[in-house]
Amino acid sequence: MRKLRINLILWLAVLSVVTSPLAGEKISFKISYNTASINKGDLNTWIDSYNTFWNDWKAYSNGQLEGQFNTLKYGPKYEVELRIPLFAGIAFNLSGSHYSQTGEGTVSFVHGILFQTENNFRRNEIRGIPIKIGLSYSLALPFSEKFYLFAGVGRHITFFKYKFIGDYELIIGESKSYSLKRDYTYNSEALGFYATFGVEYDLIKHIAIVVEAEKVWSKADGFKGSYHSDFFDPFENSHTVEEGKASLYFYEYKPYWNDTYYYSLEGYKIKPKDPEDYPIGIEDIKNIRQGEFDLNTFSFKIGIRFKF
Repeated sequence: MRKLRINLILWLAVLSVVTSPLAGEKISFKISYNTASINKGDLNTWIDSYNTFWNDWKAYSNGQLEGQFNTLKYGPKYEVELRIPLFAGIAFNLSGSHYSQTGEGTVSFVHGILFQTENNFRRNEIRGIPIKIGLSYSLALPFSEKFYLFAGVGRHITFFKYKFIGDYELIIGESKSYSLKRDYTYNSEALGFYATFGVEYDLIKHIAIVVEAEKVWSKADGFKGSYHSDFFDPFENSHTVEEGKASLYFYEYKPYWNDTYYYSLEGYKIKPKDPEDYPIGIEDIKNIRQGEFDLNTFSFKIGIRFKF
């Protein structure tokens, strides 16, 4: 340990001789393009599984199926950053961005044995506002006064919203039609970390080009929000409307007609425990937990910094 400390002190001494901290900058503003893209997590796992469910249901019932549900690919694209130098190359950094994405799809299914048709529309929307708060350290390279290396670390906070709209219709015979319409909106915050490393080159006195790599560790869970459902039963001639508060849960379920488990991402007032708490047609469920959105990314960014 003592040897490690001595080596560290020597390296710092060498760096202080061959390099100099960023000087003359009072404040700077950066605009950059971020290549980060998120396409994993419970949402897309559920959508892929639901497409598989309908294809398996088609094979089981010898039916006809058209359409599918589309997964989402999202992530911050443009980012703004404010850098305020503190002392000796160390600076306070505050940055933010915004992203949104929508994925939807419709399937139409005609049963091959029973005289029934199913139409199912689903729309998923996500919105995120990532904010980063941290510190960075910049060093001018010895071979040029225009080149700087920098590294930064800090907290990564994302304000996240997920909205689901569903419209399902089951037509039996020529006139009997079940319908279920749902509208859910959930909110959560993700508190993670980020680390970045890059190079900066002064094009002219107050403008620099920046290239950097960034890693983010973050996960959003604990989603809570409101729901509204509207169900019509033609045989009972009943119309049921429910609304209130709900939490988002992720679980595996097995339908009555095969032994395969599929994934589901649904909202409930309270955590489901009994089979009666789940939709009709489910024989078994397992591994229930809170719904999660995986926000981990590794990306490259390129941008322009304005120095004042």
